[in-house]
Amino acid sequence: MQLAVNPGLGSAHPIAPARSSFHSDSSNLDLVRAVAVLSVFFAHLHDIVTGEQTLLQWHFAQMGVLIFFVHTSMVLMLSLERTKLKGKELFGAFYVRRFFRLYPLSMFCVTVAMLLHLSPEVTNPVRNWKWTEYFSNMALTTNLTYTDNMVGGLWTLPLEVQMYLTLPFLFLVGRSRPFFVLALAWIASVPLALLQLHTSARLNVLGYAPCFISGVIAWKLSLAVRRRLPGWLWPVGFVAIWPLFFLATHENDMYYRWAFCLGLGCVLPWFQEIRFRPLQAAAHVIAKYSYGIYLSHVAVIMWCFSLPISAAMKWAVFAMVASLCPVAMYHFIEHPLIVAGQRFSKHVFERGTAADKAAKD
Repeated sequence: MQLAVNPGLGSAHPIAPARSSFHSDSSNLDLVRAVAVLSVFFAHLHDIVTGEQTLLQWHFAQMGVLIFFVHTSMVLMLSLERTKLKGKELFGAFYVRRFFRLYPLSMFCVTVAMLLHLSPEVTNPVRNWKWTEYFSNMALTTNLTYTDNMVGGLWTLPLEVQMYLTLPFLFLVGRSRPFFVLALAWIASVPLALLQLHTSARLNVLGYAPCFISGVIAWKLSLAVRRRLPGWLWPVGFVAIWPLFFLATHENDMYYRWAFCLGLGCVLPWFQEIRFRPLQAAAHVIAKYSYGIYLSHVAVIMWCFSLPISAAMKWAVFAMVASLCPVAMYHFIEHPLIVAGQRFSKHVFERGTAADKAAKD
């Protein structure tokens, strides 16, 4: 928090609310999101095309998901900070915007899978889905109902939805209290995560709570620390954290997940923005269409490489469809519904507030 002398992580008596030095179009955050989706994309591409599942492929796929969790939490904290809302308006605006951001595109993909009898399983690509499975996937409650996911990668979305319920509370705690309170929250989340491993899979969101809270810690640090390290060093610092998860095995991986996410959350706030324009542009484009890439890539890969054409033609068709599909999904479904959610939220919860200036996530 910002003090009269200098910002301090431990102060409980701020003179004025501190502001994060990160902005809505941060190139560093774009790079984080781009790496996350590309890690999942290429891991599944290798898996489906070669028919082999390697430990390295598994590491990249899982690491991409973990990066998403940290990135999402930090970005949502920044979004809540920009809205300047309080009380029920803060909660209402947050949940409405999250619904319109997450659900429309996932519901579209689930409905396509239902109508075309598509399955994300390579060994069983065609499946007649039951209505109970469809509704659970539409509601993003598959982990609660023990229902198979109808779209590749969909298993992570119920976890995000369930964690969204707590993020406004964590924001309110983190905004008005010193850093060590959030640090204690992360420490307290570890026993809960360990408890989940020995209880029920329905509570698996608790197993990932330390990952999401790591993103909240990244936001809290960004309020206080100076971004002293040069931007050109950020890709190096980012990659340097990967071994924290690459040491994990299938049999014993959760501890490494938590350590990796905490490492990413603690390191991210220290770096200035990257300035290399080609990297900025590439990361921004990939981050912009990342949700569509994430939801469509398994179906696109499976369909393109099942076509009865030559290998060269399969790759050409794949490059075209994998590029056009997320772009079309963004411009025809994702972005229009995000705008609709913003307008609805402003009309109901944010009228006459500074939240009108908040950029979309």
